[in-house]
Amino acid sequence: MMPQDLFSDSLVASPESQTPRLDVSEGSTATGNDGYNDFTIHRQEGKRSSAQQLRTNRAKVNERNDLHPYVQTLSLSNLESCVALENAVFSELERCAREKFIYRLTTCPELCLGLFSSTPPNSPNASIPTFSTARPADSASPDLKSVLIAMVISTKTMSPTVTDESMDVAPNWKINLSNTSIHGHREDGRTIAIHSLSVLPAFQGRGLGKTIMKAYQQRMETSGIADRMALLAHDHLEEMYEGMGFENKGKSDVRFAGGGWNSLTYEFAEHGPGS
Repeated sequence: MMPQDLFSDSLVASPESQTPRLDVSEGSTATGNDGYNDFTIHRQEGKRSSAQQLRTNRAKVNERNDLHPYVQTLSLSNLESCVALENAVFSELERCAREKFIYRLTTCPELCLGLFSSTPPNSPNASIPTFSTARPADSASPDLKSVLIAMVISTKTMSPTVTDESMDVAPNWKINLSNTSIHGHREDGRTIAIHSLSVLPAFQGRGLGKTIMKAYQQRMETSGIADRMALLAHDHLEEMYEGMGFENKGKSDVRFAGGGWNSLTYEFAEHGPGS
């Protein structure tokens, strides 16, 4: 389910727009002693600014809704699209390696979520990096592609925060999926370690990151498989994640991609069984 449109017509007529104003006649001075005229000008400027922001927000919502986005659990069949999306968003130093995608989509696909858009070949979006790797959206319409535009990739860890070890591939995982080491995915872990939240550059700024994260939070919390979520973020993204309910725990000891990360966590309201 998509988030409710918060910019409906009912919000256009704000209380301020209904406040009567005193007309200034031709004979009145431009700046009275009471400063009323300055006050009126500021209010008018504020109203124009609010209206402009409202139009911008409505445009973003319309752009998002035009995509008709939907979420579904990722699997190994989405491997090529995941790699293409990751490469389009992150630098070579920070992106997830193909081998790690194979590992995560094999051992814990239920922790990986994709945001898709059904796209025809004649769409302007047919040029995006994940279109060529997309699968048919419908068997009745093979030309219509289910294109990956955003994703969340995660594993579980025994640690309350993301660690270098939790980002690893478990040893001998192809032989034994029952991992008991500190490396890689731990099925008995109570922390969901989010390794990637990414949106294709062409679709950034439309609220899609918050859309998929909200859907992911709801799914994971309802499932009861963990007590919290954790992730790493650079300074300039800290405020965005705090707006999603994450709490900054300070600088992380993780050395991945040179370190310097902030460690953030999101505690579920009600811990599931085994907490």
